[in-house]
Amino acid sequence: MTGPALAVTGALNLFGYTTVRIDERDMEPTVESGEPMVMHWAGSHDLHRGDLVLVQLDAFPDVPAGYHLLSRVIAVGGDRVVCCGPDDRLQVNGKSVTEPYLDPAVPPSDAARGFSAQVPPGSIFVAGDRRDIFEDSRRFVFERGGGAIPLSKVDGVIVARGTVLNSVNLTPTTAFTDAGLPGAATADTGLTTDRRFVTGGVALFLLGFVGLIVTIARSGRRRRRAAAGPPLY
Repeated sequence: MTGPALAVTGALNLFGYTTVRIDERDMEPTVESGEPMVMHWAGSHDLHRGDLVLVQLDAFPDVPAGYHLLSRVIAVGGDRVVCCGPDDRLQVNGKSVTEPYLDPAVPPSDAARGFSAQVPPGSIFVAGDRRDIFEDSRRFVFERGGGAIPLSKVDGVIVARGTVLNSVNLTPTTAFTDAGLPGAATADTGLTTDRRFVTGGVALFLLGFVGLIVTIARSGRRRRRAAAGPPLY
């Protein structure tokens, strides 16, 4: 693959990513309010428990369009999710989940609001890592839709911290697979690979361009020497 083609391929793939900032505290300490994060548009990933997603809040009853929520998938279609089990932990399909990403500064009593939900197919159920803030699926569990968010209302998956051109990939949580639930959280390597395609392609192009200039210069010198004829003694 030539340098320009390599660079163009990487650049086109990068269009599948965008930088987002959400000025809410729901995901602290995992994501600070206003911190830049990189999102891969929906449709490029299957959604899994533990994923961080940006969703459209009008998925919930009586919420106007235009508002978005950054939150964590804690259950997917077909799951029964309960808070909390006898051990005061989240339960998904009867399995207790230890969630190391939760804010340790929030006392359990502040985050205690029991719920039980059956997530319909083609939907997810989300909650922030600050469990004392209830602006997520848990708030709407007793309303129309049961707090579930249709996949059509998911903008994308958060895959890195930073911007599209300068970021560090997120380490996906293993909390749900450690509990014995199938489906590992999304681990995206495409962003780093595509950036390397762009920089590598540009580097190859520049090397080729410099080589072409050198070749032209040498060819010009040879032509001038030939035109001047043999040296006179």
